[in-house]
Amino acid sequence: MTATVTAEELTSEDEPQQPVAVSRVPRWLTGDFARVLAVVLAWNVVLIAVAWLFGPSSPVSEGVPKTGIGSTWSLLSHTYRWDAGNYGDIAQHAYTSSYVPLRAFYPVFPICVWLVQTISFHLIGILVAGFLVNVVATWLATTALLKIARFYFTGARAQWLVVAAFLTAPTAFFLHSFYSEAVFCALGFWAYLFALRRQWLWMGLCLIPLTAARITAAVFVGLCFLEFWRSKDWKVRGLLNWRLLWFPAAFLGLGAHMVYMKIQTGSAMASFNALKGVATWSYHKFNPNIFATGWTEAKLTAHALLGDIPMDGWTLMSHVLPTLGLVLLLVSSVYIFVALRAKGIPLALFGIASIVMLTINNNVVSVHRYLLPCLVMYIALVLFAERRPKLRGVVYGVLYANTTIGALIFLRFVSGYWAG
Repeated sequence: MTATVTAEELTSEDEPQQPVAVSRVPRWLTGDFARVLAVVLAWNVVLIAVAWLFGPSSPVSEGVPKTGIGSTWSLLSHTYRWDAGNYGDIAQHAYTSSYVPLRAFYPVFPICVWLVQTISFHLIGILVAGFLVNVVATWLATTALLKIARFYFTGARAQWLVVAAFLTAPTAFFLHSFYSEAVFCALGFWAYLFALRRQWLWMGLCLIPLTAARITAAVFVGLCFLEFWRSKDWKVRGLLNWRLLWFPAAFLGLGAHMVYMKIQTGSAMASFNALKGVATWSYHKFNPNIFATGWTEAKLTAHALLGDIPMDGWTLMSHVLPTLGLVLLLVSSVYIFVALRAKGIPLALFGIASIVMLTINNNVVSVHRYLLPCLVMYIALVLFAERRPKLRGVVYGVLYANTTIGALIFLRFVSGYWAG
């Protein structure tokens, strides 16, 4: 007779105990936020080292302030070039300056700098305050981008490649500089991440300050709206939902800024009209014929690349690089739509809308900088590598080329030469 033993009759002595693996590293130290923070800190250290090593020996141009903040060499003075002076003025004096073009710059980044200085009882300088704001904002933006990548890629390598594409973008150094790029990317990326997670309340709370950070926030509002509609399977009746109100509510940030400008300057449209009559920015003219603008820039770029006209600094930075960037954005948007179909519609249309938004002023000056938040390009690049493993080396080549170009532009910026 065979004896049977039930599971209940087994004792702890009968069954060998398996050792329980106990991690000696706290979980929060190995999570996304911790790992991204380490990457962002290292990335900032590299930029500071490059500026410190090569900046003092480089010839200085007009972008370096003659007096005041950033005029003398220090660990962070290289971050204060060109438009940084306008943001610094707003952070210190709001919009009380008689310099009218100052009103064209939006307040969210300067407010963050002012808050950091105020909390520190002004024990830290404006450069340090701006650096801290940008480190935190870049950290948050990059973490959000990593989490967004998980909606498109299952492998950890692909997800981190999206991060690499962002931080090696030719104009990524503006995240490190005294500019609003880092804060704008942080708010925009988190708004989109919350939309992907269907967390509409948090999405709306990110979109409201985003519209007070830069007028191009409108394309992120559109991206999140398309994601909302996609969550309803593109059905019109799916839009009959009270959460749809978050999208017009997003412009409360812009509205608050306009009210403040009305109180401060007497005109709610002061930010939109600030560049009128300014000779140095006369190229900014509203022109809805973006095809004419694109054709003009394409011809100029072709002539410069073929050697028909000199490839001077202004031509390279204000025409060639922005135009090539717009072409890559268009290609990325089309590829995302072809590769992902319905899932890729929001990102593809986001890319197309960005092209319209960035060329409607009859020029492409600084557009290569404004392309930095266009995450569709980073996702498309990695998606191409994942779907064509034999061509994966091309992606690494692009990252290397971007890093090289970015380093050269960064050195121009540090030395006060126009970089966008």
